Amino acid sequence: MLSAVDEPADARVEAVLFDFSGTLFDDTGVLDPPALVAAAERHHVPLGEREAAGIIRRTLRHVDSPEGLKAREGCDLSREAHRSTWTTLIAEAGPFGPDLTEALYECLTDPGAWHPYPDTVPVLTTLRDRGVRLGVLSNIGWDIRPAFDRVGVLESLHSVVLSCEHGLAKPDPALFALACERLGTDPGQVLYVGDDPVKDGAAVRAGLPVYLLPSDRNVRMPRGLAAVLRLVR
Repeated sequence: MLSAVDEPADARVEAVLFDFSGTLFDDTGVLDPPALVAAAERHHVPLGEREAAGIIRRTLRHVDSPEGLKAREGCDLSREAHRSTWTTLIAEAGPFGPDLTEALYECLTDPGAWHPYPDTVPVLTTLRDRGVRLGVLSNIGWDIRPAFDRVGVLESLHSVVLSCEHGLAKPDPALFALACERLGTDPGQVLYVGDDPVKDGAAVRAGLPVYLLPSDRNVRMPRGLAAVLRLVR
């Protein structure tokens, strides 16, 4: 765990803030061939699963390329910027027409396409039952609350702070400060849990202790969140 300051021995963690993508919900299998086939059909674009799988591979290759990553900088500051950036990148990947582009974007932002890791719900529930205040702080361009609601833990969260709703994004310390304010807890007593050393690790600049998860992940395997239970007593 990274720490912003040397805390006194009696300091307590009163609240936990979690990142969303790659921390609580898996980000590696969101674009799924059967789901794309169904979404494309709603837009009157006939696709087979094999063709859909190829389209997904081409899309991911482009959006995760150095050029794609550069184009995505700042796209989480508003919903409009997110939609514009991602639909442009998706269209370029083919190039794909507007109907198929829209189907791909719908799949990307569909709460039902985001699946929690096996330990996400148990850990959130245990922390809630211990009386720990819980929040989510995410760089994201769409509303992720329905994903938590779908798995029955939205009511366990005291705060959900999304970059697209505030025009601020990690690693800006101001966004971490805002999230702590929403939790009603001093930053030094809020543990931040994430997976990005740069964006999530920046929480230390706002005075939060930080626990970083390893980059390797698999939706079928526990994410390692049980360690948080040992850190929060």
